[in-house]
Amino acid sequence: MNRFTAILPGIALMGLSLLMFAYVGYGEATRVYTGMRIDRVVQLGATLQHTLNQFAQSGLPLDQFTGFDRRAEQLGDVDTSIHTVALTGVRGATVACVMVHEHPETEDCAGEFDVHVSAFHDHADGEGGEVASVDNAKILRLPVTDKFGPVGFLMLHVDGPTIRGTIDDAFLPVFLTAAGLFLAFAAMQTVVVLRGAEAARRWLRPTFTAVMVVMVAVLVVVMFQLYRKGVEGQAEGLARSMAARLTAVTEIGIPIDALSGIREALVDYRRINPQIAAITLTERDKVLNRITDQEHAGDSTGEGTVSFSQPIDADQQLVLTAELPFSVVIEAMGAGGRNFAALFFGCMLFATIFFRAVRAGGYGARADRITGTAGLAVLQPAYFLGILADSLVLTVLPEISHERVVSEGLSGGFVSLPFSLFFIGLTAALIPASILTERIDLRALFVGGAAAVAGGLFLVGGVESFWALCMGRTLGGVGQGILLVAVQAYAFEIVSSEERVRAAAAQVLGYNGGLIVGTGIGGLLAVFMPDATFVMLAGLVAVVSLLYIRFVLPSLRKDQEPQPIRLFGDLKRVLVFPDFLALLAMIGVTSKFALAGVAIFAMPLVLHRSGYGDDEVGQALMVFAIVTYLVTAIAPRLVKLIGSTDRALVVGMIALALGMAGLGLVTGVSGGAMPQWLIVLAVDVQTALEAIPLSVASGAAIGLSVALLGVGQGLIAAPIIARVAAGGAAGAVGRDRTIAVYRILERIGHISGPALVGLLLVAASDNPAALAVLGIGYAVVALLYGLASFAMRQRAPA
Repeated sequence: MNRFTAILPGIALMGLSLLMFAYVGYGEATRVYTGMRIDRVVQLGATLQHTLNQFAQSGLPLDQFTGFDRRAEQLGDVDTSIHTVALTGVRGATVACVMVHEHPETEDCAGEFDVHVSAFHDHADGEGGEVASVDNAKILRLPVTDKFGPVGFLMLHVDGPTIRGTIDDAFLPVFLTAAGLFLAFAAMQTVVVLRGAEAARRWLRPTFTAVMVVMVAVLVVVMFQLYRKGVEGQAEGLARSMAARLTAVTEIGIPIDALSGIREALVDYRRINPQIAAITLTERDKVLNRITDQEHAGDSTGEGTVSFSQPIDADQQLVLTAELPFSVVIEAMGAGGRNFAALFFGCMLFATIFFRAVRAGGYGARADRITGTAGLAVLQPAYFLGILADSLVLTVLPEISHERVVSEGLSGGFVSLPFSLFFIGLTAALIPASILTERIDLRALFVGGAAAVAGGLFLVGGVESFWALCMGRTLGGVGQGILLVAVQAYAFEIVSSEERVRAAAAQVLGYNGGLIVGTGIGGLLAVFMPDATFVMLAGLVAVVSLLYIRFVLPSLRKDQEPQPIRLFGDLKRVLVFPDFLALLAMIGVTSKFALAGVAIFAMPLVLHRSGYGDDEVGQALMVFAIVTYLVTAIAPRLVKLIGSTDRALVVGMIALALGMAGLGLVTGVSGGAMPQWLIVLAVDVQTALEAIPLSVASGAAIGLSVALLGVGQGLIAAPIIARVAAGGAAGAVGRDRTIAVYRILERIGHISGPALVGLLLVAASDNPAALAVLGIGYAVVALLYGLASFAMRQRAPA
């Protein structure tokens, strides 16, 4: 029976992974396809809007317009999501209203459009259209103008459930595939475990990977077909919109060849709608005019494009064809591709950590007998889950803090306070938790840390108050500090002295793994649910970590007697060494300042304000965490390549400086208390990026800046500990005590980073270019440390 119990974690993880893929895919498809469908309705509505504009410009009042019902029903015939169409005056009085499709929740046709003007802010097109979200619907408003300005509005009710019905139908194969894959995986694991523990261990990860690959492939195919359908609808809407303008002339019998300015009108229409690859006007299969985008348009047959042809005049056999580049479908797939890659990577890393624990626990072995490397594998998920829970919310915390500060009328400087309080709580917990490691069961200490993390997240998500956010983040910091001490104490207690490096690696991998998976998956999930709900979900992950600790992690007590605490005595002794002070002030505190103040606090806030979504912010944090982890892993070889630890630290500081400067220049704006030369430089950088014929140029520049921040952190995190351990203070006071003092003092950077960077942004009127100023400061500090270390080496005895 124990064998079958042992495969349950793998089956549960598979179910969770498949569910996340289906959920994220469905949410991404809903977001993209709904936008495509709204764009189509905008173009269809423009056909009626053009007719109304011509009528209004004749000087007649809108209530004398005839044929509104017939034209409204024609729109509903083309797109079934159009539920109601109305014509209103500029003050909102209903002139005409047609319910083109019956709706069980609608009794008053005109009442569908009783929406305040301020609600219209979601969308705007070349004709001044706006879209407002109202319950489960979208309300589209197009202005009707005469010679002097707006005289009314064309209003269209777009039914959300109708659009979602199309998406549901498309995603039915995805949900069926996910269910089938889950059952197949569970059945295969059951069969394999009957052959023995070794076979089960050997096939667990390959089978998991194969199922994930199949799931991604199915999602890609389904979303590709859905987006293609959406682009075809856009092409139809564009063709009908332009054809309506020409029909108004041909209906009164004027031959098309008698008209002048047709080509100019087509060129102007394509300028207003730059996504069009080509517009072609044909008469009896003869091309009269063809306006193309040479970069995207295919040949005359429309190769490489998605097209729709709209007849204009049956007698003259006039046909207008609008073509959209097929790359529109590919670009729509691009965001989903990034998201699936991040999700796939996160799920595989998550699975790797837990499958190691499953293998270490054995199929039926007793957990309380596990020590050494196997014990570290069982320990790692306990810390990983605690970090994962907190990392999930990193993408949304800056925005949550900003929104609550604004809603409560506080100064902008308060935005960074929850981040500083988190690190204050973490630092304050280190010494008490260290004392408790020698006095209580380490598993109980773990439970206390996980409970604090969960409580902090539930407080943030459950109480929408800025001060509740501050209390929750402080409590979360305390929990993280306890978990950090507990995992270090537990790891060193279950390994021999020869395996201490493995014990330290377990903590590093658990932290970085949790940060990578949390930021990547968190950014995706945050897009599709309210912030408060999402934070509560993160709290549930912390509860899962608590349950894992309580029921999987064995109980453990230290064997040694409690040792007296001599922190303040050691502090006075190490602070007299110049090399220790230089390392601490110029490298240690400043690197943690950059980590907490720029990477964790400022970067998500700046990217949100630059228009990037939660998923993209999460992927930026994920890139930072991955680069930091990889550079940390190869840091010893990089130090040898560079020549010395001090040089590596200088290079790390320069990388941080370049990352900050790049992020500030790419996202910087005009205004604020910034030097004029810096604003000019930011404008020049952004202009140069816009000139690059790649839509991802700015995103790539931001990604490079984020990666440089990761390189800097990776080049400093491990080498600086080695440098402290080799310094004069370590020789005189003792290596372990010196490192312990350093670990405490470097938290000054954690605590001050968010506060001071927040004040810097406030002083700069929220201009991200302030980060470039900070980068210049870091470059200066790197130079000063390089000179100081050189001077200290020159004075050192031979």
